Amino acid sequence: MLDSKASLASLGKQPTQIVQMYTQVGGITVNDSSFSHMKVTFTNGTTTYVVYDESMGTIQYELGDNKIAYEGGGVFRKYHSEDDPVMITPPEFHYNGETLTLPIIRINSNESVGGTGVITLRLVSDQTSYVLFPNPHNNPEFTNPLLLGKQVNLVIKSDYYKAWAKYIEERTEAMVTTNDVTKETTVTLNAKPNDQSQNLIPPIDIYGFNVANESALINFSMLFGDGASNFDFLLTSSTTETKPYFEFNAKKSGGNGTSGVTITLNYFDTPGTETWQWDVQGLKVGNDFDVDFLNNNISVAYKSSTQSWTWANETNCSGNYTNGDTILCGGRKVFQHYMSIVGPSFSLTPGNQPGDPAYPSGFNPANSTYVLYYEVMPPVITYLHIVQHKMQAYTK
Repeated sequence: MLDSKASLASLGKQPTQIVQMYTQVGGITVNDSSFSHMKVTFTNGTTTYVVYDESMGTIQYELGDNKIAYEGGGVFRKYHSEDDPVMITPPEFHYNGETLTLPIIRINSNESVGGTGVITLRLVSDQTSYVLFPNPHNNPEFTNPLLLGKQVNLVIKSDYYKAWAKYIEERTEAMVTTNDVTKETTVTLNAKPNDQSQNLIPPIDIYGFNVANESALINFSMLFGDGASNFDFLLTSSTTETKPYFEFNAKKSGGNGTSGVTITLNYFDTPGTETWQWDVQGLKVGNDFDVDFLNNNISVAYKSSTQSWTWANETNCSGNYTNGDTILCGGRKVFQHYMSIVGPSFSLTPGNQPGDPAYPSGFNPANSTYVLYYEVMPPVITYLHIVQHKMQAYTK
């Protein structure tokens, strides 16, 4: 009954509701403390934007170690005799595999009453809905659909965090992680990357790369502006050389024409280094070099004195490679393989170690673009809708 009345009040249909409850012992507390807390952020490139970071508040009945609480639009129970808290009615969290709709019901008052008798709760909404996302007037990044490889993170801190996690896992298509020390449930949703050309401004961030799919990498190409014969370009997944990581280098061969670009990929881990090398045709487009890193029409040569150790479980082109061996799976397979190892999320940045080519070298980054398109790991998000509803609860 409390859940139903609170929904009517907080969502604005009937802004004032009265609930009466009879108690023999124990007490009811209305608390807007920060321990019942929700934080929603999304990351775009190297920037993390905070959409919401406030308490949810609770209306809680407590008798000894036994608790029943209204929180986030749902009702939860935590009994001393039960190992984990239990959800009685679901909270306001709606995810269908593409869209997350999150009406945040925030209780921002503090009241306490106990003893025997009838307790009256007056629930009052401020009758104002605060649209937090999409909200381009507040931030031009707060728009739908979510593209460009954004990642949305929702963190719920609560006494009932395990019940939140169980509900989200069982009733929606989202996946969660829990932290028993901080009493938090975290939901991470990955937006699809943009399949269109973007300005080549490192770092290039990869979020939620589907490491379980051997065909997740679809397109990876770059158009280097004003390409010259000294063209030399390197990106690494770890500028601090924290293992495991990989780096790849594209270097012009055969002068300034179309005869080719040599690509070298090095993977570093404790056993040693796995190195692959292949040539691709660097197509001349005006004054620019157009390089497809995933060219599948050529063989790729293994160029390391250390025998490979990471390829044994691949479906295609599996095996142990030694110096001089070739595979016919092409550059796509090589990049896919090592992105899956360091994934699902990482960044590609220019190298800064001794011996790395200077950035930029032999091209104009201001006139350069890239396309990096891949399949993301579920759960996937395309649309995000967050609205905050404030409500006060007064006791009599």
